[in-house]
Amino acid sequence: MHRESSNATHPKKTILITGASSGIGKQTALALAAQGHTIIMHGRNPRKTQEARDWIIERTGNRDVHAHVADLSLMSEVARFAADINATYDRLDVLVNNAGGQFGSTREVTAEGHEKTFAINTLAPFLLTNLLLPKLRRSPSARIVTVASESYRQAGRPILADIELERHYSMARAYGFSKLYVWWLMRQFDARLKADGVRNVTVNTVEPGSAATALQRESLRKSPWMLPLIILWLPFIRTARHGARTSVLMASSPAVEGVSGEFWGNMRRKRIDAKWISPDGERRIWDYCAQVCAPYLTDVAQ
Repeated sequence: MHRESSNATHPKKTILITGASSGIGKQTALALAAQGHTIIMHGRNPRKTQEARDWIIERTGNRDVHAHVADLSLMSEVARFAADINATYDRLDVLVNNAGGQFGSTREVTAEGHEKTFAINTLAPFLLTNLLLPKLRRSPSARIVTVASESYRQAGRPILADIELERHYSMARAYGFSKLYVWWLMRQFDARLKADGVRNVTVNTVEPGSAATALQRESLRKSPWMLPLIILWLPFIRTARHGARTSVLMASSPAVEGVSGEFWGNMRRKRIDAKWISPDGERRIWDYCAQVCAPYLTDVAQ
């Protein structure tokens, strides 16, 4: 069992960041490691994840940085990964659900039969958060930070009769809905924790803005027709380091201690048009995800 110490003035947090081998996740891990926290980095590729860990240790001098590998498109892998984290670390203070994917113009399904964008962007954060929540609840002050996107506004009206888009798939729709749905799920986590009287766990969603990450490369590889659009958008795309700032703020800053149930971007609260808030939609997405993930949630209260 891994154990860590803490500083009386600035308590040392144990922070898990998914999708930390590149892009915004890697920059989030770098900034938080520089603050002296214990960092648990998740990645999908073993070599790339280990190299990112070594790079962060070299840059920060913080050797309390650890690498774990899992394919979060598969719920069986999410469950295995969560069990590994629960068995390895005595505590968990912050979960940053950063991992995400954007795919091409043809609908793809995982080996478990789920639309790939939905599996990575929506199902995985739902299941991982549920499986790690008991450990987070034992922290004196825990935070759940989930990376969404302003793209939630670009997919149109949610199609709740076809959540995994078997009949209505498009790349933009899949990505936009997945980010809307994960935001809805985090609103549900916040509401359910408050209803249970839990006050030591906060839940917030963040958006990084347009940042240069591997997401665009994956989209271009499968949909090269997007290149002209990305070229037009280049003046508005910022670095991954800039995109990580709000995640770092919400994961570690004393200024947001106790803040929960909010959507943040560009280091401040976002104003959300009421038309995107749907208590019925939230419950339906929650129930759908709970049904899909039921085999892995037998020991977790829903």
